[in-house]
Amino acid sequence: MDQSVFETPRGAGMTGGRDDSEAIGPQVWCDLILRRSGLAFRQTRIGDVVSAIRDQMRMLGVPTEAEFYRRLTKPGASAPEWDALIERLINHETSFFRHPPSFDALRRHILPELREVRARGGRLNLWSAGCSTGQEAYSLAMVAMADEALKGEFTVWGGDISRIAIEIARRGRYGPRAVATIPDVYRQQFLRPDGVDFEITDELRSRVRFMATNLIGGLGFSAAHDVIFCHNVLIYFSPAAVSQAVEFLASRLTLGGYLLLGPGEAPTERPHGLTQVTIAGVRAFQRRGARPLEVRA
Repeated sequence: MDQSVFETPRGAGMTGGRDDSEAIGPQVWCDLILRRSGLAFRQTRIGDVVSAIRDQMRMLGVPTEAEFYRRLTKPGASAPEWDALIERLINHETSFFRHPPSFDALRRHILPELREVRARGGRLNLWSAGCSTGQEAYSLAMVAMADEALKGEFTVWGGDISRIAIEIARRGRYGPRAVATIPDVYRQQFLRPDGVDFEITDELRSRVRFMATNLIGGLGFSAAHDVIFCHNVLIYFSPAAVSQAVEFLASRLTLGGYLLLGPGEAPTERPHGLTQVTIAGVRAFQRRGARPLEVRA
């Protein structure tokens, strides 16, 4: 391994029995995580990254950063070790109907259009990319299920890099604070109380599928979708990783399909094959199909 990856932190010596001459430069760790997951960190978070790495080392009994770096960079590096490290670094913050204008656009404009142009008997596929603990995916399913003309002919997919978050999403069980942002009409129809918590109804859960995915490289998922929501995910990516992730998402859209990003989230260049669509308060792109969407206020 290139010895330039080793760096003795300024003012550091022997700390807690660890020889800092075997430390890895913080930027080298950040570059490795960026290549592997697309996650980029502001300068103020570099210390948190190094702390997370050292906590993971202690848990695994790895004596030096150099040894841990070798384990993570060798061919066929252990997926569980990577998964555990990523869990320490990512933010699971999310909520139901987190960006209401996007869900309003889905209900009022996008689903009605897609219903009209879909093949007879065809189902719509919707994807919550970076779904965390599942709230966005279930929110999509609630809107689609409430569309009577759709007649339940849809599937929602939820994907996230965190396997722990995916397991929570599959359980579909949330506390009272979590469900407070669900509109009353949906809460009454799609939640059932269970003690102090609430569970997603079986009917709704049967239309939602969750899986671990990585938007960088598009690993773990290949289905095509009519609607993709990707909110509050790209803000954690570097500019290059944002472009790579959005290009992958764009490649998974059907003709006429829509990609909706969070406010302030966008690649530096327009994704190949997509046209930006103007819907009030929403950052949306469409892979132009048979009937392009008009500009709407």
